[in-house]
Amino acid sequence: MNNDNPPPIPGSEPSAPAPHPLPDSSKLRDLFEALLRRPADLAGHECIERPRSLANLGIMALVSMLVFGFVLGTFAYHEQLWAAPLKLGAGLLFAGLICYPSLYIFSCLAGSTASAGRLGSLLGAMLALAGLLLLGFAPAVWIFTQGTRSFGFMGTLSVGSWLVALVFAFRFILTALRVHGAKQKGPLAIWCFIFLLVTLQLTTSLRPILGTSDRFLTDEKKFFLQHWAESAGENLPDTTIETAANEGPFER
Repeated sequence: MNNDNPPPIPGSEPSAPAPHPLPDSSKLRDLFEALLRRPADLAGHECIERPRSLANLGIMALVSMLVFGFVLGTFAYHEQLWAAPLKLGAGLLFAGLICYPSLYIFSCLAGSTASAGRLGSLLGAMLALAGLLLLGFAPAVWIFTQGTRSFGFMGTLSVGSWLVALVFAFRFILTALRVHGAKQKGPLAIWCFIFLLVTLQLTTSLRPILGTSDRFLTDEKKFFLQHWAESAGENLPDTTIETAANEGPFER
């Protein structure tokens, strides 16, 4: 049987089509798609340096943290339904602000040519990506908030979710800075470690996040490892759950 199609020439397989260029847009939807699908392209695009882009990335990060905080608040209900989202949202903003100067310094030491404005947008994109990943974990975390009273398990699950989100967020910021000329990994690794420690300490400084308390914030100073070790074996009191079920989630 005749075959009119010539046999393929070895090494001449068709290459994958080139991806379409990113839209020159600062819209929330376009940034959302680019952040998840093409983060490296987004890091080098001019649109990320616009004030509107920074605002939309901040909205993504804040809304994601508020939703995840609300899910954690359903572990104890009562005031935690609004206190936990507020603490997580404010904590993420605070961590970003206090770690931004060191990001600029360490990125310069690594050889990056990114401007201060672009670095701010890249940091906002990193936080937005971490928040979106936490948003994806939220339904699974909610299942466990309704099925266990263990502070140790819920704390491990919450911190574990944050660590996974940070892995992808750090990968984004490292890729983004390489796009802008960073060649040394050491300074950037140090900054990632600093940011990780800051956020982990905030889980203790902003306590209670999972449990309930007469105070919105505690004035007792503790290192986060000490606090985690002391809380690992504790359980949420049965009376807290029963009262929440009788009163409803928004009554006190």
